[in-house]
Amino acid sequence: MADRFFRRLPATRHRDFRALWGGTTCSSISLWTLLLGNAWIVYRLSDSSFWVGVSTFASMSPFLLAPFGGVIADRFERRVLVRVTRVGAFATTCSLLALAATDVIEVWMVVAVAFVQGVVRAIEIPSDQALLANVVPPEDLANAVSLTTMTQQGSRAVGPLLSGPLLATIGVEGAYGIAALFALLAFTSMSRVQTSSRGGISHLGDVLRNLGDGIAYVRGSRPVALIFLLVVAHCSLTMSFDAMLPGFAETELHRPSGGFTMMTFGVGAGALVGTFLLAISTGSRRGGLLLWTGLASGLSPIMMSMSMSMAPAVVSSILMGSSQAMFMALTAVLLQEVIPDEVRGRVMSLYLMAAGGIMAFANLGFGSMADALGAPILFLVPGAAFTVIVLASRVVGTRLPAVYRTGVVPAA
Repeated sequence: MADRFFRRLPATRHRDFRALWGGTTCSSISLWTLLLGNAWIVYRLSDSSFWVGVSTFASMSPFLLAPFGGVIADRFERRVLVRVTRVGAFATTCSLLALAATDVIEVWMVVAVAFVQGVVRAIEIPSDQALLANVVPPEDLANAVSLTTMTQQGSRAVGPLLSGPLLATIGVEGAYGIAALFALLAFTSMSRVQTSSRGGISHLGDVLRNLGDGIAYVRGSRPVALIFLLVVAHCSLTMSFDAMLPGFAETELHRPSGGFTMMTFGVGAGALVGTFLLAISTGSRRGGLLLWTGLASGLSPIMMSMSMSMAPAVVSSILMGSSQAMFMALTAVLLQEVIPDEVRGRVMSLYLMAAGGIMAFANLGFGSMADALGAPILFLVPGAAFTVIVLASRVVGTRLPAVYRTGVVPAA
């Protein structure tokens, strides 16, 4: 039984991967639970999707600085960086818990603390991703990346499952308490990792030159650059819906608490199942899966725009979660397999900027427009636009069609 498990999930054979994976899982649960609590309390305090977008922007906008976090990840001991930043994440989460428990919490406080935690995670995530490639041998890297993405995206289901009932009973301090607990567990698991990992930067003197090396790698490989552009379009058009969900649940589903929790849970559950299936599948189908999950990522928000009751909204959220998470996992796997370790932190931090940084602005924009236009149109039009982009990427040029066909990105 154990042999069969390790054959399907070979990365789990390695002790340091299990410790790192466990810590990343707990950190992701903490983050998504925190974002859920932030969105809920901000909407309750302001009754505005715009301010939910502002709080989400505050959480994600520091990812625009992630390339500088990548420079740090390629300079210092990555294991130590992850530990230190997880202490910071625990401290900021506890501060929100204290503010909520003492009933002095206000919108500006949530926004300010969310921004600080975003800065912390802009260093943590590139360090974590760079360390990942060092705790498994190259032949197990694809499985390690798939499993890590599975728990990062699937943790969106755990947050609502644990904190949803608490939001409806004791309030947002219940969600913040869950987030603080998992932040502490994330640090505890990380303390068991023993692998030493450093990048190719010997000193930080010329930050811009060091950062330029990472940018030069991306520019030097046309397929890598095209995947980056596809990720930017994907995250801005299909994944930037968090600011709209509370308002959509209240105005379209007429279920402000239950609808918000169930849709958020559906996204996470779909992500968990989709990325688990990806983790145990063979690599030969990756190219085709990238194409089909891209198309599904565009079509599922269109379905959500037509969902005016709870059941179709939950089904749409599951399809959104599974297709979007699988698409992001596949792009991460394809990139991790070809990036040299000496620039891994910088290149993956650029990937984080392309994903999270763009989502920050898109959430802010969609949250602002949702109050005037309504959420359905903001699911429909961007979803249709991304579907067209994916179809065009299949027939225009030769680089991405080759990736769809082979499931491999050529090294720069």
